[in-house]
Amino acid sequence: MKPSNFSEPVQLIAFVLQRGGEWDPAVLSKLEGEWGAVRYKGKLFAFDKTSYYEPEMGAGLYRGVLSFEKCIPAESIALEKTRSNALEMAMAAEGDCRQVNVDIGYMDLDKVVLPSYKRGPFKLYAGDGVWLDMLLTYAKGLFHPTQWAFEDFKRNPYQHDLQLIRERWRKSLRTSPQ
Repeated sequence: MKPSNFSEPVQLIAFVLQRGGEWDPAVLSKLEGEWGAVRYKGKLFAFDKTSYYEPEMGAGLYRGVLSFEKCIPAESIALEKTRSNALEMAMAAEGDCRQVNVDIGYMDLDKVVLPSYKRGPFKLYAGDGVWLDMLLTYAKGLFHPTQWAFEDFKRNPYQHDLQLIRERWRKSLRTSPQ
């Protein structure tokens, strides 16, 4: 039986949707101001299989994943979701149009989880109006999309970046004091 204060750390990650194919230094600065130093910054990929965000954010959108040096207890991801939404609004243009979409989440050794304020049939309730969506599972050296994952996660151009994030995080777990 685990003690009641047991908390396994997870790797804090963010999938960032923005205009342009190069990381926006202002966005990176805001993210680091909120969550600390970036451990790994992945490649940005064209977000072109849906136009869902175009009315608000415009065309030419790209999404990439990054990880932070900071690790968190998994149960605090709802708080991080609140912080990411506040950051999006702080960076919004006039008329409350977001300039960036920050899908904060976490990775553990087995999966990638993103919190959401939208319920769904495969999401688990985490409290405070937040639902957890397990989008990718890790097995046999690869991240595999769940059946209900968003289209870009099903195509998973982030595979290489996620593997590098997982490996760097796994190594940091071995070298950090417990």
